[in-house]
Amino acid sequence: MSRDTAAVVGGGIMGAGIAQVLARNGYDVRVREINEELAEEARERVISGNYGLDDAVSGGYLSEEEKAETLERITFTTDLAAATDGTDFVIEAVTENLAIKGQVFRDLDEVTDDQPLYSNTSGFSVTAIANAVSDPSRVAVTHFFNPVPVMDMVEIVRAPETDDAVVERAEELIDELDKTRVTIDDAPGTYGFIANRCHAAMREEAQQIVDEGIATEDQVDKALEDGYNLPVGPFSLRGIGEEWD
Repeated sequence: MSRDTAAVVGGGIMGAGIAQVLARNGYDVRVREINEELAEEARERVISGNYGLDDAVSGGYLSEEEKAETLERITFTTDLAAATDGTDFVIEAVTENLAIKGQVFRDLDEVTDDQPLYSNTSGFSVTAIANAVSDPSRVAVTHFFNPVPVMDMVEIVRAPETDDAVVERAEELIDELDKTRVTIDDAPGTYGFIANRCHAAMREEAQQIVDEGIATEDQVDKALEDGYNLPVGPFSLRGIGEEWD
């Protein structure tokens, strides 16, 4: 089972998860990191990180043979040009910093041709990111949720300049990965798309309740988890890796 070749720029938690899901679905994936040490860490993350391939095997979702085949489809490199050469599309998954993302897209503009460029940003404007490339029409957002191998939703976000074919390819990709998608328009001047904007409002109100002495953090989490069947409350979520502004 082999489809296309994809590049993932950034091998952190999100990038490793995206690479793993792509490879499990037949894509040949090239993960690019900025140095050999981080590239090796990305490889280990795919294998033995939380929700990595080892977890998939132990959970009965993947056989040892399928794990080996998946790993054969992923390569790790520090060479951006080599990583992106001839790829069907590129997904950027570096740290959530607009300046860093902008530099990555400027670099991608120099080494890629006309393939779609997708950002995994959780909330930066597509327009702001697309400004870094000479042809903004090939830029869109594919916002995967963490942990990528488990979470079903992907937000696809387009700017006014985004080509319809770029959006359609993203929609095809998410369907191929058997995930759920929503496609929305960019909203410059705000941070976050659908889920994160709603969640930010919940976080703010949760903090206000604690600040006013109405309830403790544990009580707020319990009320939301048991009252609305949330898998994890806002304060517990912050405790397992999410950073609040």
